Formats: sequence, C-alpha cells, structure tokens
Amino acid sequence: MSKFDEIREEIKRLYDDNLQLNNWISSQEQASDNQVGEICKDFLQVLEAFEWAETTIHERGLDQSRISTSAIARMLTAKTKLLEVLEHYGVNKIDFPEGEFDAVKGKVVGTEADEEKADGTVLRIVRDGFQRKEKLLRQAEVILVKNS
Repeated sequence: MSKFDEIREEIKRLYDDNLQLNNWISSQEQASDNQVGEICKDFLQVLEAFEWAETTIHERGLDQSRISTSAIARMLTAKTKLLEVLEHYGVNKIDFPEGEFDAVKGKVVGTEADEEKADGTVLRIVRDGFQRKEKLLRQAEVILVKNS
C-alpha cells in the first residue's frame, strides 16, 4: 500500500469517526431537549396551581382586604417569575392570530354569540396553552363565536 493510499484510508477513518461523533452529539442534544421539555411540562403543572389559586381567591371574594391583596400580589410575582423561566426555555403561550382557531393548538370549551365576529373565530382564551419550539405542551381552551 502506498503512502497516498494510507493517507486516504486515514482520512476515510477520520471522516467515519467524525460522522459517528456528530450522530452521537445529535442524539445527546435531542435527549437533553426532550428532558427540558418534560421539565417544562412539570412547570406548567405548577403554573396551573397558581391559576387555580388565583381563580379561587377571586371567586370566593378573598381579594377584598388590603392584607389579602398584598399576599395575592406576592403570589402573582412568583407566577410571573415562573412564566419568565418558561419563556427562557423557549416555552411560549399559544395565540390565535386574527382569531383563527387551530384545532391542534386549541380545545373548544364553549361558544358564544358575537355579531361583530365571524362564526368559528376565537372570542377569548379561557385557559392558556403553551408550546416549546413546535411541540405542544398544553392545548389552549377557547370560546368560539357561534351566532346561529
């Protein structure tokens, strides 16, 4: 085998090693990304607990005194920080541009009439949905317009 052939074989071996290493790195990055996604889902459960508490406080009228208002403000500060952490990891609220409903990203939980909007338009979001990159973490719950 000539020196040229030896060099060619070494280059081929290095190329194959590099390809294997790149594949391994990609699989590790994917596994890491999946773990972050699962952690974000756990954070969404914490967010849901904040939302439930906030709703309960308002429904029971527990937000009427100065002391409770202060406690609620502190709780909402923690909720805001949680939303910032989620955003840092690429988790974003789902929106429906121009009110256009997307059945993958949203779940219809009711309908209401609104003569100023077309049937099937998202009237309001009842529960925020979230996605990370293109992966759906939680569907939004929405009210759609139904005029007839």
